[in-house]
Amino acid sequence: MADPAPTPSGTDVGPLTTPDQDVVPPEVAGPPSRHAKGLAAWTAPVHRDGLALVLSSGLSSAVGLGYWVLVARLFSPTEAGINSAALATLNMLGGIAHLNMQNALLRFVPVAGPRSTRLVTLGYTAAVISAAIIGTVFALGAPWWAPEMVGVAGLGALVVFFAVGTPLMAMFDVQDNLLTGLRKAMIVPVENLVFSLLKVGLLVVAAVVAIPGGISLSWIVATALAVVAVNAWVFGRVLPKHSATTKQTEDVTVGAIARFAGTDYAGSIFWQAAIYGLPLLILARLDAPEAATYQIVWTMTMAIYLVATGMTQSMVAHAATDPASADEARRATTKRVLILTVPAVAVLTLGAHPILAIFGEHYSATGTGALVFAALSALPNVVTASALAAARVQRRMRVLLGVPASIAVIVIGMSWIVAPFWGLTGIGVSWLVGQSVVAAALLVHGRLRHGNALAAAPTRTAPVDAETVRIERP
Repeated sequence: MADPAPTPSGTDVGPLTTPDQDVVPPEVAGPPSRHAKGLAAWTAPVHRDGLALVLSSGLSSAVGLGYWVLVARLFSPTEAGINSAALATLNMLGGIAHLNMQNALLRFVPVAGPRSTRLVTLGYTAAVISAAIIGTVFALGAPWWAPEMVGVAGLGALVVFFAVGTPLMAMFDVQDNLLTGLRKAMIVPVENLVFSLLKVGLLVVAAVVAIPGGISLSWIVATALAVVAVNAWVFGRVLPKHSATTKQTEDVTVGAIARFAGTDYAGSIFWQAAIYGLPLLILARLDAPEAATYQIVWTMTMAIYLVATGMTQSMVAHAATDPASADEARRATTKRVLILTVPAVAVLTLGAHPILAIFGEHYSATGTGALVFAALSALPNVVTASALAAARVQRRMRVLLGVPASIAVIVIGMSWIVAPFWGLTGIGVSWLVGQSVVAAALLVHGRLRHGNALAAAPTRTAPVDAETVRIERP
């Protein structure tokens, strides 16, 4: 039989793909065009799920800003500052206490197959027990390291708040990554929007009724309702289906998970300390009203950081089954994160003063410089976040520890030194310096060692035949 006739161009017709080798879906297939290829890239599952997580972050941040506007209008700066510090501490403890189950489940649930339900159950159990212990210990020691909180709430109420709230916050941190690993990222925006609106409604009720500690209580009650609803659905429907329809594609043992989680956990402690520990530093080096301003500044900055977080979380979930693709996935993800991040950074840096003026004169007077520099730090964060995502896929432990530890040491150390002289602006500068130094080191290392600034080391993780894979004790 004769070969098929060539096309007029003299080449065979194959599936239309993007420069990142994403196949164009049939519904947009047709004559190759830049528009079609661009659409295909954004509608590929890895980027589609990433966009869903970005949308979730955007909705949460938008409603979150409204929440803190209400806080600023309904409560005094001192009360807002103490409560924001308490919530930041609760978030920090929850992030530390879940023992990195957030990233461990994101990395291993996609490849665990029938063992997924057991893996998630063990992960949640470890996180809740650890969180209850850590929250209680922190509260009992609060008279020494957080006397301002004890003076406002009383020791007994503070123990209950952290003993109950820390496990809830740990589970809340883990569940979005779990949904992403289960390929249910499209649900995350709905979940977080409902949570955010519920939090605002409870805040208004607390203000009207004049409930003591109403700011913190509104957050805790909304978190509890979100955790119960989401996990009832996950364990009742999603996990059983995932376990029944997917295969194991990688060696998933308790030892392998512990080694990954342990190293990434150490790095995450540094990261959590930088994000959530700074309000305590500000209380110590400045004052409660400045802590209230920083809460708003960081809420807006974190909204941009979460663009990189969402896109790279999706990258980890989709690349976990093919670790050799991590370099290509990192380059594609970095490009798309920058497309989304640069405009947002421009808005915050150029509009910092009028944006903060919405919250009140105190906030614009003390936070404008901090917002400008903190927002700019989101640009080098794209590089550091994508490096961490590739390292999670390839289990590159030194990167998982070294990158967040280096950023945290620079940010916290520099903030402690410059805060008394530069105020909150010094905190923003510290974020920009920390992120930029580490991002530059990563780019130089990639260029010198691998010929590409965004290259990672060759993967050492090889797929294992599904028949030989199991979750077991080493």
